[in-house]
Amino acid sequence: MKKRYLIALTGVLSFGLAMVLPTVQRRAAASHIWRLAESAAALPAKPAVPTFAQADRVIGRNFGKRVYLFHGLPGLDGYWQSPDRQALVDALQEDGSQVVVVRLPRARQAFYADGGAAYCQAFRTWFSAFERNISQRYGAAKEYTVGISYGGYHAMLAAQDPTVDGWAAISPVTDLSRLDEFRWQSNGRCQPSTPSIAAKPGLMVYGRHDKRVGSDLLVAAAARIEGGGNERFEAADFDAKGHGLSEEMVAKVERWYGLQQPVS
Repeated sequence: MKKRYLIALTGVLSFGLAMVLPTVQRRAAASHIWRLAESAAALPAKPAVPTFAQADRVIGRNFGKRVYLFHGLPGLDGYWQSPDRQALVDALQEDGSQVVVVRLPRARQAFYADGGAAYCQAFRTWFSAFERNISQRYGAAKEYTVGISYGGYHAMLAAQDPTVDGWAAISPVTDLSRLDEFRWQSNGRCQPSTPSIAAKPGLMVYGRHDKRVGSDLLVAAAARIEGGGNERFEAADFDAKGHGLSEEMVAKVERWYGLQQPVS
């Protein structure tokens, strides 16, 4: 019944927009409202437990530093092939690091039906075993997590693991409800622990005009981490286009990562 109500309401709103907005704006606004309605109509009743996979691939040899790389939405396939993202992979590899490309399960609203509690528990359990397996196979190293957007969120979650030495999050999602895909969901029970990640070297970079994840939320998140008294955390904002990854942002991550020392 609620789903039918939402769809009917969407029809009314779309018609109203058709009457008052110019054609181009009308189409964009109507499309946005329909996406929200589809998202609401697909709301799951119970949380689903994700199934995590092993590494998609491991790039390079272990020279004492290893980075776990987390992709953003919609999924891994083709994600790192764009020139800007490939530049980030190249920058991390050029530092002499072994790069572990992680494949996250395709995002589903059902993962966060309970605020993300079940998802967070499953992720923590999986990453702990995953990291242990990688270390056993490739040897000890200083380990860091890096991710973009939805992957940045996971890089911060993974940084809570005691084996992780530091993290870098690029335009990370802090509130899933800001995304159209999760507009009616909450990750309130699946948040990185500020004291945990604030105790390690960390970097957050983002664009000043990012409406997708919300620059205002990133400013607030950075302030909370800085408020923990961590002098090894740094936040930097850039005049990037929307939710994009600029050359300056890649260069900042590269410089920060280059300062992190390998295992002795």
